[in-house]
Parts: sequence; C-alpha cells; structure tokens
Amino acid sequence: MVTFRQMSIFVAVARQGSFRASAEKLGLSQVVVSTHIRELERDLGTSLFERRSGHPAALTEAGHHALNRISAILAEVADLRQELAGEQSSRQLHLTTYGFVMLRLQERLEAFRDTRPNITLTIHLDPPDNATLASQVQRGDVDLACFFAMEEDKIENSEFLWSEQLAVYVGVDHPLAGKRGVTSEELVAHEAIVLARHNPQRRLTEHALSLVGMAPRRILMETDALALMLANVRRGRAWFCLFRDSIDEAISGLVQVDLATPLSPVEVRLLSRPSLRHDTNLRALRDCFRRV
Repeated sequence: MVTFRQMSIFVAVARQGSFRASAEKLGLSQVVVSTHIRELERDLGTSLFERRSGHPAALTEAGHHALNRISAILAEVADLRQELAGEQSSRQLHLTTYGFVMLRLQERLEAFRDTRPNITLTIHLDPPDNATLASQVQRGDVDLACFFAMEEDKIENSEFLWSEQLAVYVGVDHPLAGKRGVTSEELVAHEAIVLARHNPQRRLTEHALSLVGMAPRRILMETDALALMLANVRRGRAWFCLFRDSIDEAISGLVQVDLATPLSPVEVRLLSRPSLRHDTNLRALRDCFRRV
C-alpha cells in the first residue's frame, strides 16, 4: 500500500536530486530513504529513478509523471489541513508573475499584505515557459500564476484578465520613423536590440514578431537595461519591440513604427490552484488581479 510517508520522501528526493541530500534534510538515514523509495516503486509497479553510481537521482519518465500526481495529492492534504485550521491561521502563498505586471499591482498587493498579516506572500518574478508553469501550479509549488499567452500558448482552465499590445520603436532620425505601412522585409533589413536570452519576455516578443515574418535577422545587442536600449534607439542605431504600456509617453526621441501587419495582442491570464474554491485568502489574492 502506498503511504503518505513514501510519497513525502519521494517528492523530497525528486526535488533535491539526491538520496543523500534528501536524507539529511529529512533527518533520516540514507538507508531509510532508499527503502521507502524501493517500497513505493514496488507498490506502483515501476522504477521512478534512474540509478547510476556517481550521478544525481534522475527521474524516469514514469517518475516525472508520478512527481506531478503525488505532489498534487500532498498539496491537497496540506490544503485540507489549512482549511480545518481556519482562515486566520498563519500560512504562506506563492505567487508567480512578471515585473511588468507587478508595476500595476504593487499597491494592491501591499494592501493585501496589510489586511492579512497572517499570510506570508512570496512573489517569484519571471515565470518559466507556460507548460512548466502549469505543472508548478498542478503540483502545488505555486498557488497563483499570472502569465502572458498567445493563442496556441494558453493553459487549460486559466482565466483571461486583459490584453497587452506589443509595438516596435525607433529613434526620430531612423529611416523607418516617418514611413507608413512598414513591411516585414523593410523592418528586418535594419538592426534590432533584443532582450537578454534569459528574459521570458524575449520568447514572447520573438514569437509575436515571427508570426508576421518580422523576427530580427541582425541584432545589435542583447540587454535588459532599458536605459541602454533607449540610448541606442534614440541614436537611430536600431529598433526594438516592447509592450506599448512599458514605454512612457513622456519619453522623448522615440517613434512607434507604423507596421503594415500589426502584431497580435498578448493576453494576460491567471491560473489558480484548485484549492481556490475552499480558500478565502487565495480568492482575495486572485481578486487583486481581477480588478486591474
């Protein structure tokens, strides 16, 4: 019979990537941890880890599937405990979103913290790709996720919040500054400035540009430093693509390029854990986003 203890130890090993490290964290011997994992594998009828001497404890394909399902089960049990403890009990909520979204929500999240001092709100910026994010919510690693999506990148059961528009900018002296109906060939003939590779918004902008044949071919630089971007764009050295609302209208020296084919809008969507229906604190956190 699969036990709660077996499941807890399995999740610890999977997340630590080591039988030894998880044993130390749990205050158990490595022999005890290994025994519980073998018993779990026997009860489930499959190997969960690839065992290679001197290598980390890597999950098998079945192990990855089991991690998602077992983590969700443990999260449901934790939710039940929290529900029985009551709304005012101390707890932690994990929120994942983008810095761009946080600019709109900062005051509301501060108000949430002020009115619910029993809640420790941990905010993780710059979510992973949407498929990974959906798994994190399913496993209970994240309670609420606010993410960007385009048509083919939506997460099932997520909620639409609002749309954001991407735009391409150049300096006032750039050859494309005063041109109407700029085509994809005209745009990609010029150098571009793009966000750094680790920035999740880069994936988004590249995808949106590729849909209309405007993916940059010549890249002047890769950077997350907005001031550096602006300085080079103002000099007419390159173009860049960002959310229109991230560019303050008061910023001088920039011109939005009139594209022959507009970029598709980007949806901002919200994904909550299933425990939302029982959890007034989590519903209150969700409402911070709904009122934007």
